[in-house]
Amino acid sequence: MVKKILRHRFHFVRELFFFKTTIFTLFILNPAVSQPHAQLIITSPLNNQVQQRNNLGVASISITAYSYFPYSKVEAQLLPEEGNKHPKVEWVFDQQQIQQGFLNTTIQAKTGWYKLKLRGYAANGITDTAIVSRVGVGEVFLVAGNSNAMGIPGLGSKNASGNVVAFNATNKMLNQEIITVAPDEPMQLPKFTPVISDNLIFPSGEASWYWGELGDLLFKKMNTPVLFLNAAWAAANSENYRDAASGKDAYNLYVGKNWPNRQPYTNLINTIRYFNSWLGARAVLWSHGENDGQLGFTEDNYFNNIKTLIENSRRDSGYDLPWFIARNSVSYTSDRPYQPVINAQNQLSILKNLNTFPGPNLDTIQVPRPGHGHFENIKGGTQGLSLAAAAWNRTLTDSVFQKVIPFEPKTVIYTGIVPSALKPGASFLLPFRVSGSNDSPAEIHAELLNEEGKFVETVGIGNESPLSVTLPENIKNGIYKLRVVGRRPILAGSRSTEFYVDKSLSENDFIHHISARLMGQQIVISWLMAANPELTQMVLQKTTDGETYSDLQTVAAINNQNDSRLYYFSDLNADESTIFYRIRLEHQNGKISHSPVVTVFQKGAPPRFIVFPNPVVKEFYLRSDEAEPILKCNLFDVLGREHPVLTNQREVIGVTTARPVYELPAGNYFLRIVSQTGVSTQTVLFR
Repeated sequence: MVKKILRHRFHFVRELFFFKTTIFTLFILNPAVSQPHAQLIITSPLNNQVQQRNNLGVASISITAYSYFPYSKVEAQLLPEEGNKHPKVEWVFDQQQIQQGFLNTTIQAKTGWYKLKLRGYAANGITDTAIVSRVGVGEVFLVAGNSNAMGIPGLGSKNASGNVVAFNATNKMLNQEIITVAPDEPMQLPKFTPVISDNLIFPSGEASWYWGELGDLLFKKMNTPVLFLNAAWAAANSENYRDAASGKDAYNLYVGKNWPNRQPYTNLINTIRYFNSWLGARAVLWSHGENDGQLGFTEDNYFNNIKTLIENSRRDSGYDLPWFIARNSVSYTSDRPYQPVINAQNQLSILKNLNTFPGPNLDTIQVPRPGHGHFENIKGGTQGLSLAAAAWNRTLTDSVFQKVIPFEPKTVIYTGIVPSALKPGASFLLPFRVSGSNDSPAEIHAELLNEEGKFVETVGIGNESPLSVTLPENIKNGIYKLRVVGRRPILAGSRSTEFYVDKSLSENDFIHHISARLMGQQIVISWLMAANPELTQMVLQKTTDGETYSDLQTVAAINNQNDSRLYYFSDLNADESTIFYRIRLEHQNGKISHSPVVTVFQKGAPPRFIVFPNPVVKEFYLRSDEAEPILKCNLFDVLGREHPVLTNQREVIGVTTARPVYELPAGNYFLRIVSQTGVSTQTVLFR
């Protein structure tokens, strides 16, 4: 038995040796190749996303997903969660979308939390699932104003429940001149989470402040999920907002310098463009006025400044969001309301055809104000933040909401399939789809985003699908995504999946994803090809010794010039050995290239997380997979000294390659492996 195991182990190592020395499969750099675990990928909606409902309590939720397997059917279900009594909602994607591997639709649902589940059905009873745990239909608010709307950490902000969400980040920093700086650029991709006391609220909010409490009050009253965005800006008076909205850098009189990039207006307008354009919004909650009272602004000053802000924000965004105008003028220097500002706020909130509404009277709360000038939940004292939340809650009633028509997105952009690995300067075609009303954007841009979802550069401009995209020549190696965005007005579309940029690549890889799946007595090899107008045909090849490939099937490129396409083949000769598959790609100009290699482990394969070969000469391997990747490897000698190890999970598919950074003396070492399920240790002999 021991000899048989050793023979199997030797055979597999020999396969790897030939596999690595074959000219086309030396090292695999393509992360999209995988074992068949993630065969359905959802890129929108995002987890904890809340979509603005209309006054009938209904919202449209857009879905973008990618399918990597030849399913007979793919369905989407919105399943009610957390006390939501509305019925589930179902949708079945058409076969053309399944053939293209690019799934997209918009479905309607009523107020509440849902779980989004995609199911793909295939032969032999196979069912694959992709899930977004929570998607909400409810209320979306954009906060704007000054620091008493922005929030200050450490003044008693409370945690909200899981029914109130935000993006825990900001896009601003304090520079060496004590000026707050935020860029004027397309906003980054969000990750929504429940609001925690001193968490941030993108793009400018510095605490949950009283907004988290307000969200919980609204949920308790209306049973509606709530999402907050916060573009408020410390020390900004109405003149600052007017100047920035009019194209000038605003002057911070407290520091004696201008805020760059036309802040605070830029954060407000870009939030509407990049977040509210696809989430929708009930309204802007405007809480502001203390600075203007201190500075003695006249009623006309304040009225004209804020009216200009509101009108220009609608002109520059293309979206007519309603505004609630709070009455707010008391500060730490004055306990009495400053009537000129209050009069202007009253006038703004009822002005005909301005789409504005009265907010709460905040001048009655926590007077006198603490010395720092902000509301505060004082331990054992006045609960200023809670009182402010309650005041807003009394204003935002069901009857008021029936008068306030929220902004709902009427058009949706779905971003299609991208290649998986590209060289700097590479050009390719990016399909997309636009659905909805007839007021579609006149121009479409492809925005390049880095691994963190931050904007890098616009890499494609056009007005029809597919977009021609060209990566920058000087782009750094790394992980990137694309987002298709409409212009005039700006409308943020869904993001693509990740792709790798690597200047050491010999060829661009247009195969978005390839996998091999054991189904009973056969192996199904499927590969999703990005749009590739130069491709003529493909040849599926197979080897069991890692050296000699045989042709299994020739496949013509079908409708793959401008759209993605899913191809597949069933290998009925699935023996018990470890099998390697690859795709030979033939192009119009006679050029030949090969896909990454995908491996099917069967009998005789090494156990997972066990070092092979052992003894080791220079490098060793550990079998892993997507379900339980190796998170970390540490190598120690017998004296307990650590020796750094480089690991790579993309060189050989399904295998982690490990190499000591420095040459090691011969002897025994101890390898510590950390995975999602725990820690293991084994002895490794270097010779």
